[in-house]
Amino acid sequence: MTAIRDRGRMRGPGGHGSRWRLLVTGGGTGGHIYPALAIAGRSAERFGPVDVLFVGAEGGMEATIVPKQGVHFEGVPVSGIVRKRPAQVAAGLLRLGAAEVRAIRLVRQFRPDVVVATGGYAAGPVGLAAWLLGVPLVLQEQNVVPGVTNRLLSRVAVGIAVPHAEAAKALPRRAKVWVVGNPIRRELMEVDRAQARTALGLPADGQVVLMVAGSRGSAVFVRLLKEWTGSGVLYFVAGRAHYDAAKPLEREGVRVVPYLEDAGLGYAAADLVVCRAGAITLAELAAVGKPSVLIPSPHVTHHHQEANAAVFAKAGAALVLPEAGLDGARLGAVVAELLADTGRLRRMAEASLQLGRPDALDELVERVHALV
Repeated sequence: MTAIRDRGRMRGPGGHGSRWRLLVTGGGTGGHIYPALAIAGRSAERFGPVDVLFVGAEGGMEATIVPKQGVHFEGVPVSGIVRKRPAQVAAGLLRLGAAEVRAIRLVRQFRPDVVVATGGYAAGPVGLAAWLLGVPLVLQEQNVVPGVTNRLLSRVAVGIAVPHAEAAKALPRRAKVWVVGNPIRRELMEVDRAQARTALGLPADGQVVLMVAGSRGSAVFVRLLKEWTGSGVLYFVAGRAHYDAAKPLEREGVRVVPYLEDAGLGYAAADLVVCRAGAITLAELAAVGKPSVLIPSPHVTHHHQEANAAVFAKAGAALVLPEAGLDGARLGAVVAELLADTGRLRRMAEASLQLGRPDALDELVERVHALV
């Protein structure tokens, strides 16, 4: 996978014998960033050689994460407008104009064969630029309830990849919907339990609970940790923004780390996972067949985490606890009860695995490359 160089090179129609160009856009959260990176990486493996450009928000998480993965990054000046104060909305709308000009310039310069948008504010102007310049636009929606950006772009996209059939209900009738599941990194499914525990410094025997509040972390989860009285060893991933508050709460049976670079290690080491209900997190849990206790965030737009969690609860793969009124003692009691019932844990794990779509990434990149 190469960067945004050699723009003037003549190129053929794509395929194994000629270089093609893929522009991926999205960001704001890991749930938008990592699917885009997975699509780019797998496209290079399956249909390389390919030039890849990732366009995200200036100053966003993606500006730091993407270059570390060896992918060229360009930023556009965008900021949020949903659930913001009037002054912030006005400023955000003004920035959108500049972002659109920048996005059109980037698409013209890079000349991609196809654009894949995974959601987030940056995806809006970039997706619109693709449509205006006649470049095929594919959307990848992670949630059961599609996000604002993808709903707006759905009217001009040539294909919309969704995790479950329920997501199609919120999209235009004429939209070309592909029910393929969520793309996840294949290496997550290739980690051995014993090796994972050794790598994380966890005991080889005994039960381990992985507790993580997403890429940004959560003050609520830190409070739950403070009140935690559960059993087993708790491996708490605080998030870098909340690590300083969480680290002093480390005690016997509780490990606190700022971030888990390799999520596969955490999943492989754990008997049970306590987490938010972000779409990519749930896709990863299903791919590795892990039982979970889900605490949907009530602060995300359109409450899509609650809808995501409902799918897993209905299947018997997870137990859902609303954040409102939840304390660490109650959470610990629920976890202890689950850990004591190994038969129930096994059934939850089997149900989780049934929801998995391990071939989602391959199916999606095949559909994307077919447009080249």
